[in-house]
This record gives sequence, C-alpha cells and structure tokens, in this order.
Amino acid sequence: MPWQAFVYGGLAAMTAEALTFPIDMSKTRLQIQGQVADARLSALKYRGMIHTLVTVGRQEGVMSLFTGAKFALLRQGTYGTIRLGIYYSIKDKWEQKNVGVKMPLPHLVLLGGVAGVIGSYVTTPTDVMRVRMQACHHTKSPPLIRSFIDIFKTEGMRGVYRGAIPNAQRAAVVNGVQIPTYDVTKRNLIAAGFQDNKKTHFGSSLFAGFLGSCFSQPIDVAKTRMMNQKLLSDPNVKIYKGVLDTLLNTARHEGVPALWKGFVPTFCRLGPWNVLFFMSLEQFRLLDNFINNRTVSVF
Repeated sequence: MPWQAFVYGGLAAMTAEALTFPIDMSKTRLQIQGQVADARLSALKYRGMIHTLVTVGRQEGVMSLFTGAKFALLRQGTYGTIRLGIYYSIKDKWEQKNVGVKMPLPHLVLLGGVAGVIGSYVTTPTDVMRVRMQACHHTKSPPLIRSFIDIFKTEGMRGVYRGAIPNAQRAAVVNGVQIPTYDVTKRNLIAAGFQDNKKTHFGSSLFAGFLGSCFSQPIDVAKTRMMNQKLLSDPNVKIYKGVLDTLLNTARHEGVPALWKGFVPTFCRLGPWNVLFFMSLEQFRLLDNFINNRTVSVF
C-alpha cells in the first residue's frame, strides 16, 4: 500500500476542516435545536446558517465559532488518513492487477463505504467531543485527555462511542457517494476533452459535495442528536434509542423536512470542504510526483 495515500489524505482533510469549521458549528447548532425529547433544546433559537454564525459570534464571542476545533482536527487527521489510505490503496492494487481497466462504479461505492465505516468507528470518540463542544455555550474547550476521561467516568464506554452506529452509517453514505463521484466525474470530464486541471478538479469536487449532502443529511441529523444527548437524571426525558428511533421521532414530532435540518450549512460546508479537500489532495499528488520525478501519481 502506498504510504502517500494515507499521509496526503490526512493532510488534505485537516486543511479542509480548518478552513470550514465555523460552518460546521452552525450546522450542529441548527440540528440540535427544536427537539421534543430534550427540553433544554426545544427552543428554535437560530434561523439559518448566517443568523447562527452572527448570533453565536455576538453572544458568545468570535472564538466560540472554533470551539471544539482541536477535536475536529484530530478526527480528520486520523479519519482522512484511514479512509483515503484504504480507498486509494485498494483501488490502485485492483487497477494494477487489471491493467487498462478502471474499477467499476459499484466497486468504488462499496470500497468507499467500507473505508468510511472503518475510519469513522475508530474516530467516533473525537467526533462525540466535537459535537458536544460545538453545542456548548462557552468558548474554552477542556484538554483532550481530560475530556475523554470525564465522559468515560460519567457515561462509560457507551458515552465515548455514543452515536457510533449513525456515525458509521453516515460515513458509509458520504464516502460511498463522495469519493467515487469525484473519481468518476473527473474521469468522464477528462474523457470528454477537459484538461486534468484545477477547473476540472473544482467542478468534480463540488458535485461530489452536493450529492454527499443530499444522501447523508438525515443520518447526519440522527448522528448529531444521538451524540449530543447525555444520560439525564430526569426519567421523563426520552433518550433516542437508535438511528431509526431518532429519525422516526424527529419526523413525527417536527415533520419530515426536519430530517434535512441544517442542509444549507451542510452543503455550504461540505461543498467548499470537498473542493478544498480534493484540490489539496491533487496538489499533494503533484508535489509528490515532482519530488519523485514521476509523471503519473501512485494513487
């Protein structure tokens, strides 16, 4: 397996995450509000992505827009390394074995989904901390190790891995859609006569981000709500029991459109995130080829 796929995947993911983090924070705040199951979050305080960013910045300070960023960067550093490393390594091995043949789309979708599940499960604890820090109304994040220890002491291993199943399901959908969409779209554009340049990379990555947002949003809503809930002492407070229970309760009490709560900030983040991620990845590829005097990338 080429090590470049792992290293550059992690670096590209961290670059994209750092530049789009405030948008992700607004998405989290929008997704957790209006819940019947948790009285603390029943009010509809925010009215969209811009309103959320302005309100949080004004009431809690500009730095609060980056609360939990260290957890997000840690997650992307490991998650991006794992999912991209697995995906491009196996894809490269398959295409080397089948000379002249590109891996079929169904294979790419399955490969992307499996790589996403593995990466997401490993990094779920950091995602739990990111969601909870973004949901909190303060600017200072506790130290990484102490945060994990605090959750483990009060909620056990289930708390550390709370929402792992919807997280893995979302990762399967996102990776099964995004990465193959980018690869296939870029491949078809080049075959149609477009150059393998930044314009092609931009269009392919933006389209991949749009499809990924459409397919993954309901699961992302369920994941966010499950990760944010805590073990409450009040027995009257209903806790979401699983992905299906979260989706059904959300649709029943708030309407089906509620499953796409935060879609605008999701796409406003995932679109630019994909553009930054894939274009960064392409630049790392070019750099690697230049350093090693190659004309064709190894992944």
